[in-house]
Amino acid sequence: MKKLFLALVLVSGAGAAVADATDTIQPYDGSTAYINVNTGWASIHNLPTGSWAGSVNAGYNFNRGFALEGGYNVLASSQFGATATSNIFDVAAKGTLPLSDVFSLYGRAGIGYGVDGWSGTATGSPSWLCAGQYNANYATALVGLGGSFTLSKHFDLRIEDYAFIPFSNTMNGGINIVTFGTQYNF
Repeated sequence: MKKLFLALVLVSGAGAAVADATDTIQPYDGSTAYINVNTGWASIHNLPTGSWAGSVNAGYNFNRGFALEGGYNVLASSQFGATATSNIFDVAAKGTLPLSDVFSLYGRAGIGYGVDGWSGTATGSPSWLCAGQYNANYATALVGLGGSFTLSKHFDLRIEDYAFIPFSNTMNGGINIVTFGTQYNF
């Protein structure tokens, strides 16, 4: 019985050593798909008040340092007594600098397509908004910086400051957004 127990201990120890050696031969490179959900506040250049902002991004990390992602952003606010909304779809390249096993800094750059809408009767507003309905489509650039705090293999907390800079004149002008959210890594 003692010999059988000793044999099992030796075999399990050898198996653990092989598993450790395998991990060092092929370390995890960080490649995984992810999705994140964020909420925050937007400063809008051409309008008098800010806006609530929400975003969802889905992407793929090719390694720990580089990812491609697509996203959707929604901004909703009250401007001049009427409702103003912006929906922006974007694609971006994301570069990540891991500072430790837990904290990383990242930057994003990309392009987007925005749709601004206005509904209701605006009071004291510019004349082009007084008609009651305003819609505009435009292309925009995206730039941003953020930080990511790893909670587990699958969950991260994120904080990000990013901007949309339209290529043409829009109702909003430039938009700066600060968000906080969570990310799930598949």
